[in-house]
Amino acid sequence: MEYSSNLMISVLRKEYPEIAQIITRKIKDTLPRAQLTDLSNIEKIISTFKREKQVKTDNWTNGKGRANITYKRDLLVAVLLLFYDPEKIMQLVRRNTVPGIMKQASMLIGTSQEVLSMSTPGVIVAFKAYEEFREEVYRLYDLIRREHGFFE
Repeated sequence: MEYSSNLMISVLRKEYPEIAQIITRKIKDTLPRAQLTDLSNIEKIISTFKREKQVKTDNWTNGKGRANITYKRDLLVAVLLLFYDPEKIMQLVRRNTVPGIMKQASMLIGTSQEVLSMSTPGVIVAFKAYEEFREEVYRLYDLIRREHGFFE
């Protein structure tokens, strides 16, 4: 028999608080130490991302006669989530993405907010399941963070 995760967490917190504290500490060590809140930084992130990944298109929606941009769009969404909502990309929360991120990004890359929002679950799976994808996200995150002096 499989028990619900909420029940398991409740028992863990009540009966084994020391284990819950260790898990909480490990989660905090895994997450980036800080996260961005100013949505105006999204433009800087996208600009550096486009340069680094050599994205030359102004429309990030796939369509007839357009190059397939899905992989790079997914990488960008993952990088944005790591900067603004790291708990979401690591599936630590089940809430919607922090408000405004997808709207701001969609305006800057020429696609709809729905396209970005619909790709988020797949981005989260790719981040967790594919080491190569995750490593590239972290590489881009570090490059962008250093270039713009975020969190200094």
